[in-house]
Amino acid sequence: MRRKTNSIILAMCFIALMFCCHSAIASPYEDFDFDDITYWVGEGENQAAFVVDWWDGKEPECLVWGYRWDGEATGEDMIVALVGNGTASSGTYAGGFSGADSRLYATLVYYSGLGYALTGLGYDLDNDGFEYDPGAEPGETGYPADIDDHYVEGWYSGYWSYWLSDNDSDWSYSGYGLSNRTLSDGSWDGWSFSNTAAMGAGSAPPTPTAAEAPVPIPGAIWLLGGGLIGIIGMRRKN
Repeated sequence: MRRKTNSIILAMCFIALMFCCHSAIASPYEDFDFDDITYWVGEGENQAAFVVDWWDGKEPECLVWGYRWDGEATGEDMIVALVGNGTASSGTYAGGFSGADSRLYATLVYYSGLGYALTGLGYDLDNDGFEYDPGAEPGETGYPADIDDHYVEGWYSGYWSYWLSDNDSDWSYSGYGLSNRTLSDGSWDGWSFSNTAAMGAGSAPPTPTAAEAPVPIPGAIWLLGGGLIGIIGMRRKN
């Protein structure tokens, strides 16, 4: 009887362990999960993924970041924690963004009572700085000043479609804006640009490439650079 009871307990523990592991690596992809994400922002027991697919032909075309938090968080909280560059029309972030990744650029438009809408996303692919050119019609025709970088925008001529995956589900089109999207542990939020500006248009992001953390310039190199500038200045003075 004791042996049978022990077997039942072991089986239950195994099932619970499998469930926990399954939750920890929940993903809408067969070949990519949280363990493959290398750049994480924030701290906490909960985790979510932020996927961006630019559909612009520049590789890697689709990137993913990770976000951790405690308590409650929204899609807006995740974007603000990640984005280190960009503009917001008004509202809380009218002064710009100070998120972790300075290579990631976003354009947000604020609607009173509704929150923010995402109209543009960019990324400094070659790590030499990002600059935005508004084009003839800002919000619709803007582009990256450096053609090697990502940036697409739109609202009427095209738009960023929003996709969600919770509880290890397949991607589904979001009926929420980013400010009203409540994250849960294991969530995946995907942004995919669509050249057709119609609700439900576009497609879910394909398997992404893990975004890499920015590589800071070592202090020794800064010192060396300062020394070289000083030597050049002395020579010119002489």
